[in-house]
Amino acid sequence: MKKVVHIFIALSFISVGVNAQISKPTPFKIEGNIKGLQNGTVTILAPNKTTNTLDTLTTKSKGGKFSLKGKTDEIDFVNIYFGDATSRQIAYFYLEPGKINISGNMDSLNYLKISGTNTNNKYSQTQAYLVPIYDRRSKLLQKLRVLDQKSPEYEDLTNQMTMKTDSVNAFKINFIKENPDSEISLGYLYVLHDKMPLDLAETLYNNLFSKLQESKEGIYIGRKLRATKTVSIGQKAPDFTSSDTTGAPIKLSDFKGKYVLLEFWAHWCVPCRAQHPHMKATYEKFKDKGFTILQYSIDVKKDEKKWKEAIVKDGLNWPQASDLSNGKAPVAELYGVQPIPDSFLIAPDGTILGRRLSHKALEEMLEKALN
Repeated sequence: MKKVVHIFIALSFISVGVNAQISKPTPFKIEGNIKGLQNGTVTILAPNKTTNTLDTLTTKSKGGKFSLKGKTDEIDFVNIYFGDATSRQIAYFYLEPGKINISGNMDSLNYLKISGTNTNNKYSQTQAYLVPIYDRRSKLLQKLRVLDQKSPEYEDLTNQMTMKTDSVNAFKINFIKENPDSEISLGYLYVLHDKMPLDLAETLYNNLFSKLQESKEGIYIGRKLRATKTVSIGQKAPDFTSSDTTGAPIKLSDFKGKYVLLEFWAHWCVPCRAQHPHMKATYEKFKDKGFTILQYSIDVKKDEKKWKEAIVKDGLNWPQASDLSNGKAPVAELYGVQPIPDSFLIAPDGTILGRRLSHKALEEMLEKALN
């Protein structure tokens, strides 16, 4: 990405957004007016596809007003910080060619008005619908945190949150259907594709304009959907060879003839490790009846020691595997895994029986099969 700005620094942050290629670098100009910002710093972090880092664009506001200009050869969903890159005063918009107007108040950054370019006009329209729902859902979550999970009120509020989430997802799916040429649709599908039926995700993806399918995120979604189809329930689980904690080869087919829970995790994954006590209970209950667990870690080489320490600390007595490769987890990619934790219950003949089963559902299936 080529941008001429007040200051340019390359930072190795993780990209937060999607991008689509433009034929050549084209001018953009950002005009902002944020009440309460006064003479603060404004910082924008935008993905740089060449260096896989983020470009930093920064300027100082005067009385809440600021201006930035340059050129871009992409349409990027970017972070804008009011203060500096460590500030929690953050909002989002699409950096694209043209004049972009950003206005609002420091005390309500979720309600900024962003206009002037096609993508940002549409984004502001979607946010006008979504942000109030996000706010209501956030308030429900705050109430849930202090309630007894077994109380009727907890169940009622959980149902309300589920309804709001369903409403948000339905809105985004409809937006994708009606705007197959929009980078916003690509962003929505990137987040939602593994939370909807596979046939719907495939239809939405196939209807996207080719420029979006050919973007980095579009290629990722396409690869993920193909992998998901390969490992859908009823299909044969793809065999693989990895390495155990000693470096010796370990294969899925080594466990043919048993029911296998293939579970994907990492030492740093809090939700993964939180379910280990449940997995240990299931393993002890069925390990002598033809059941085992094979865990595959997506940890990288520099974290090999932490991975092995987590196995010992959590008392995991079943087979472990990992490729410990930097930024690559080939078995996870083969199975279309992202995010973790993720798991597959595989029958003795290699047929996939279930994915992401709850502890209760897993035990019920094993009870039926093994007792």
